[in-house]
Amino acid sequence: MRHITHILLTVAVALCGTAARSTPCMLPKATAAHFCRLLVCDGEGNISPISSYIRSHQTSPSDSLTQEQMFTTYVFNYDGWKTLRIFPHNAAGTVSWYAATDTLPAGMETEHRKYIREVFLHLLPEIEAANWQTVDAYIDRMLQYQTTFGAPQHPSTPSLWPAVAIIAILTLLLLTAFAKSSS
Repeated sequence: MRHITHILLTVAVALCGTAARSTPCMLPKATAAHFCRLLVCDGEGNISPISSYIRSHQTSPSDSLTQEQMFTTYVFNYDGWKTLRIFPHNAAGTVSWYAATDTLPAGMETEHRKYIREVFLHLLPEIEAANWQTVDAYIDRMLQYQTTFGAPQHPSTPSLWPAVAIIAILTLLLLTAFAKSSS
């Protein structure tokens, strides 16, 4: 009997410990809003900030939580990050967006593959530890990644300086000719 009581007590402690750890992590309002500045690609190829996307697809915020906080709770506590297409890849001027668990193109550089696969795995422990400055730094790097690799690359446009220089010279010649004819 004593042995069974000991086993039940051990199981109860283990379950309570698991329940305490499974409490959802809640991002502060500012950090959640910061995360929701990231761009996301919906299933139809439309690109928009996460905040715009959730405002058009979610219900209103609760009494104490913003829409951004509700969305980031889903992303970080219920593995929503695995399907969030927030990682752009530019191949031959065409930008495609990927989630961390998507099949990535064979031609994608190793450092990009590693970043896409691992950034959330490094970010999640920082959120669980409530290291908000570090979390914001990760979000800043993600925003920078999107800015750097999310814009389509257009062929370089020719410089306008030669045209401006020719117009300036022609203008000076016309003004000089006009000044001579006036005198």
